[in-house]
Amino acid sequence: MVISTLSTLALYCSRCGKIQMHNLSRFDWKKDVGRQLTCSCGQCQATVTGTGHNQYLLDVPCVVCETNHIICVDIKDFWRGKVNKIYCPIANLELGFSGDRLAIEHTIAEHQREIDSVSREVASDDYIENPQIMFEVLNKIHDIAEKGGVYCHCGGGVIEVDVQSGFVELVCTHCDGRKVIKANTEDDLQQVASLVTIELGPGRCFHHRH
Repeated sequence: MVISTLSTLALYCSRCGKIQMHNLSRFDWKKDVGRQLTCSCGQCQATVTGTGHNQYLLDVPCVVCETNHIICVDIKDFWRGKVNKIYCPIANLELGFSGDRLAIEHTIAEHQREIDSVSREVASDDYIENPQIMFEVLNKIHDIAEKGGVYCHCGGGVIEVDVQSGFVELVCTHCDGRKVIKANTEDDLQQVASLVTIELGPGRCFHHRH
């Protein structure tokens, strides 16, 4: 059996916004302390340090919070073949990925295809002003829905998503209950990222994390 000694950390740059791939070796961590990962634009994306307790610490600058986050990554998850998402612990926004490089590239390509698909679905006279924000909002709604957090006050179980230029409208097929979620600015994205549930229905408000 061949065991891979390489893993990849892919991080969105807080300066240029692009995602940068960093190949990491199991053997490097035994001698590297506080290793800096730098984007091609020159921005430091993270400092990685081994703790000796089956964890790595990522010191990651966050453009949304305008501060640095210390994120613990379990060694087993880091070297597992699947893709693990890395989130801002405050706004719960996606900062990057760790895992197998090919799997990460596939995930990023899927994300881009979904963004392109969203853009094509909207008529030319009702275009999406910010496709990346729209995709991130849809991605977060999907994450909440996977945990059973998107529901209608009537108890109906089928929710449809209507994508418009700068917002998403969730519609209950049973009672026509609705919830409009803005999806055009960073503030809109932060608001959605703070949600743990979304309830449809007249006069209802988002339920925020307590």
